Amino acid sequence: MGQGLFSYAWRHSRREQLFVLALILLSLPVYWMSLDLPKQIVNDAIQGKAFAEGVTSVSILEIHFRWPAFLGGQDVRLFDGFEVMRLEFLLYLSFLFLFFSLLNGGFKYHINIRKGIIGERLLRRLRFELFERVMRFSPEDLRATKSAEVASMIKDEVEPIGGFFGDAFVTSAFLVVQATTALLFIMVQNLMMGLLAAAIIGVQGLVIPRLRREQQRLGRLRQLESRKLAGRVSEMVDAAPMLRTHHAEAYHGAEIGDRLGLLYQIREALYRRKFAVKFLNNLLAQVTPFFFYTLGGYLALKGEMDIGQLVAVIAAYRDLPTPIKELIDWDQQRADATIKFDQVQAAFSRHLQMDEETPHGAPPPPPDAPIRLSALRHADRRGALLLDRLTLNLERPQHVALVSVSGSGAGTLAKILGGQITEYSGTVSVGDRVFSGLSTGGARIAYLGSDPLIMSGTIRDNISLVAKTQSAGPDRPERRESVDNLREAMLTGNPLHRASDAWIDYDRLGIAGPDELDDAIVAAFSVVRGFEGIYEAGLRGPMGAVDDASVQEKLLDARGLFRTRLADAGSKALVETFEVDRYNATASIGENLLFGAPIGPRFAPENLAGDPFLNAMIRAEALARPLVDIGLKLSETVLDVIAEGRPSRAIADRYSFFDFSDPESLQRHCQDIRKNGFGRARSETRRRLIEIALNYIEPKHRLGLIDEALQMRVLRARTSFRQYISKRGYEDIRFYDRGALITTMSVFENVLFGRVVYGEPRAAETVQQIVRAVIEECGIQPFVIGLGLQREAGPGGRLLSPEQRATIALARTVFARPDTVILDQATTLLGQQEEAKVMAALQKHFEGRTLIVTCPRETSLEGFDRALFFDGAGLLEDRVLNAPKAEPRVVAEAGAA
Repeated sequence: MGQGLFSYAWRHSRREQLFVLALILLSLPVYWMSLDLPKQIVNDAIQGKAFAEGVTSVSILEIHFRWPAFLGGQDVRLFDGFEVMRLEFLLYLSFLFLFFSLLNGGFKYHINIRKGIIGERLLRRLRFELFERVMRFSPEDLRATKSAEVASMIKDEVEPIGGFFGDAFVTSAFLVVQATTALLFIMVQNLMMGLLAAAIIGVQGLVIPRLRREQQRLGRLRQLESRKLAGRVSEMVDAAPMLRTHHAEAYHGAEIGDRLGLLYQIREALYRRKFAVKFLNNLLAQVTPFFFYTLGGYLALKGEMDIGQLVAVIAAYRDLPTPIKELIDWDQQRADATIKFDQVQAAFSRHLQMDEETPHGAPPPPPDAPIRLSALRHADRRGALLLDRLTLNLERPQHVALVSVSGSGAGTLAKILGGQITEYSGTVSVGDRVFSGLSTGGARIAYLGSDPLIMSGTIRDNISLVAKTQSAGPDRPERRESVDNLREAMLTGNPLHRASDAWIDYDRLGIAGPDELDDAIVAAFSVVRGFEGIYEAGLRGPMGAVDDASVQEKLLDARGLFRTRLADAGSKALVETFEVDRYNATASIGENLLFGAPIGPRFAPENLAGDPFLNAMIRAEALARPLVDIGLKLSETVLDVIAEGRPSRAIADRYSFFDFSDPESLQRHCQDIRKNGFGRARSETRRRLIEIALNYIEPKHRLGLIDEALQMRVLRARTSFRQYISKRGYEDIRFYDRGALITTMSVFENVLFGRVVYGEPRAAETVQQIVRAVIEECGIQPFVIGLGLQREAGPGGRLLSPEQRATIALARTVFARPDTVILDQATTLLGQQEEAKVMAALQKHFEGRTLIVTCPRETSLEGFDRALFFDGAGLLEDRVLNAPKAEPRVVAEAGAA
């Protein structure tokens, strides 16, 4: 950037600005005619000056010209025009005035459209340039930058700048030309009135901008405080779980209140100044008509000015305040936009930026090129020394442990090698290429730290993004809108490639094409012991719509095959399948009533008791009183458990539909029904007890509250529910059908098509094994894995556990197939036992490649070829653990004083 607002706008929109300025010049004669015609209408047509001295007709639309005197001065007539009477002349002038008014409006319309396009193009260019700068910040500056502030600047703070880009040259030129034309027209009619209008305009132009300086200062202060507020709110949202744990919400709420109070004070002062200036501006604008009516009327009465001139002057001045006011507003916008542009430019220019990567097309260093460190030294920005004068060679390939005895030397070296620290002295090179900024000399080095970075999108998106390095062009035929988008991208300095293009480099991944992508991702997860997590996510998560008819058929075949395999294993009794004419004892009363899977919130368990249609079915089958009795018995049982002390985890899981933190509410409902009976109890009490009863499962809760008669009533209510539910109601539920899939259920539930019975030892494990075997036998496993990879990670991976985020980050590193991998405490979230297993798997997978791992002192060094022990900022020991994998490679010199 490094340039002012106007120079930036002119540099990137010069051609468009000149085109609009040409339109403005072309509009001047049209605007002059729209001002002059009212005078002609009043004087010549209405008052009849053109028909004085007995003239009965005048000629219109004459086309003639006179040669200059040196050419003879002869008058040449091309067209004699038409002779019209007074009424026709009036109509002619009136329609001519209408024509020029419309033409003048058309010019304004096109000028404003072009102005808006200029502004939007420059705004798009500026936003992309700012984003590009952020992506090139040094890691140190990125860590010191609040993402919310950066997002606020790119999204909100540059918005007014973009609006001004289109006005920067065009609006000022248009308004100046328009105001000057109107002012000159007034002076032509009467010099004194023109000078009077010019004097008042001069006062406005001098006084108003000076008064607005304080307004500009307050606006600048408001912007800075708003940016700080956005950054602080973002911090608190991220830290909300910790703040709630320590009950610190009140303090931080008071802090936000203070910041909002300061913003209020600034905005209040800003509004007072703003409307005071506006009042003065409007006052000056209204004084001029007073003088015009007084002085112009006086001159007209004296005969020194005709009525047509007065009307024309007043009409011209009617158009004069608007451009003057808008010019003053433009000056205010200019000042605001200039301040914002300078602030944004300063905010994005104060950071160090990465140097350019290795030129495109240059081959990377060979995988066995050594890494050489020479006099490497690093201190943080507070001056604390983290790595001191380290000189050594790291031959590749080998597995190196960076062991931290104390201090941060090991982690600092890992970050420097991984390009996460750029502010160091000394040199780092790979072969004959030197690290520079964020560039690692073109070497394929992958760094993974202790905080795995997961982006919003699916797990597949997060894994495959490392292969989206270069667009191979669109993956579909070009359409007209694609051509338009490409043209706009070229005009705004945006990338010419689209996000929808084919980006994945399959050659780099060593696979043939997209059909093998999921297999490669699964292979990466298998290396880091994450396959089971992906498989379970696909098996147990919502299945969604299945577009492939062959997959639908396989899933339905798997449902039937599962029942066969279950019977073959002698385990048929472990699952109670859904039958439309039978009560399923392993499902709740509510599930038996619905006999289907809810779609949306209407028939969700917590809303069942409040649904009018379902309540009508319950009353029709006389189920209300029995359900209230069941809810009462369940509630009293839970209250007895609470009275004995804090319920165990098993009890809490069994009665998970109760709120154990609010026993008083439950107690009131029980007392109400006991005291007043079913008929006189409050409707809210009956609704709540029915809601509780609908969650009752006899084998699970084992209170003996369901008999055969109640089951028959529930089945009759089920039949009525299915029969009478409206067509709109069908959108809220999918009824169980042996020959149809239910998209809101998981693959496991669709194959099971029933419920696992309670009380049978290892029933769940047995059923799980059979379901997985059937899925593999039917060839559905790729579909299940695809569902698992399609799971949403959420912003920052918030829908995943810390272990899942760490596993995905490790799998992504394996998937990228780097020559050198640097793991800086990347496995610590996995737990000690799992960490050891994953590390062994990684060592095996990266055999023949370079693996550099930071380790605490007590970590086993089995599987490593070399260990560097750091004590504080210095290298304490360089130990060879196994025989070298390549040529002799240890040439180490460290801590030279």
